[in-house]
Amino acid sequence: MVSGTERKYYMLGGKGGVGKTSCAASLAVKFANSGHPTLVVSTDPAHSLSDSFAQDLAGGTLVPVEGPDAPLFALEINPENAREEFRSAAQRNGGTGVKDFMDSMGLGMLAEQLGELKLGELLDTPPPGLDEAIAISKVMQFLESQEYGMFTRIVFDTAPTGHTLRLLSLPDFLDASIGKILKLKQKIASATSAIKSVFGQEETRQDAADKLEHLRERMIKVRELFRDTDSTEFVIVTIPTVMAVSESSRLHASLKKENVPVKRLIVNQILPPSASDCKFCAMKRKDQMRALDIIQGDPELSHLTLIQAPLVDVEIRGVPALRFLGDIIWK
Repeated sequence: MVSGTERKYYMLGGKGGVGKTSCAASLAVKFANSGHPTLVVSTDPAHSLSDSFAQDLAGGTLVPVEGPDAPLFALEINPENAREEFRSAAQRNGGTGVKDFMDSMGLGMLAEQLGELKLGELLDTPPPGLDEAIAISKVMQFLESQEYGMFTRIVFDTAPTGHTLRLLSLPDFLDASIGKILKLKQKIASATSAIKSVFGQEETRQDAADKLEHLRERMIKVRELFRDTDSTEFVIVTIPTVMAVSESSRLHASLKKENVPVKRLIVNQILPPSASDCKFCAMKRKDQMRALDIIQGDPELSHLTLIQAPLVDVEIRGVPALRFLGDIIWK
């Protein structure tokens, strides 16, 4: 994972509460200590990277993390900021602000059509899936912006399973949707231009279509990145319970459907060996062994590289603790 200087992306995901953030943060520290300028990004609307690094990373901007050998920056994507921007855009200039906002996202034509249909009130409310759309726009920036050019490792601490699957399927959905809009626009344009030419008023309005086509091309780039086995890997994090393992199995099946490369499965919070178990620990260990057996027999999970991470007796907070955890998990 640390070899090579070309950029690589690692996404860590799974059920809520399995320790994704600790695993992602410890991997980022490991990369930085191995000489890689590293960026760790939280796409979870309920961020916990700040807690993990014991440092305030809020605000939606790059924040340097103190402690590692090479540069390590963290970024908590802030959906609330975008929601506020959306709401204030909706209220600017008596409602025309939202058109400017959507124009800047290449969606001006859609805003115009909504305006004609007198549906402006709908635009006061940010659309569902905005969190994922913002995360996608950040990934676009990682691909295109000079600001992120220095990073050779980018680690994503993703939201619980459902959010993450929406995020990964969004480029496909938008690609298909934009394709349909462009086809419809073409049909309407050819019909209206025929009418206008009769009256000698033909005019070309290619701007909106060009913007949509550009957005579509960027989406295709993001989709290709998510599926590129050379530069991207999704690491599933789980805990040794039957429920968590079942969800991980479904997650892997969904990732496979999206052609997202998965090689590793981290099973976190495993009880360390002990000579004398109390009754509670003995029962817990038995449960955990049963979950590990299920993984070995699961057609979705059995072929993945299994990484067992023990339950540790200290809270993992701050760079020294993350380095300690990283040395155990990412041997």
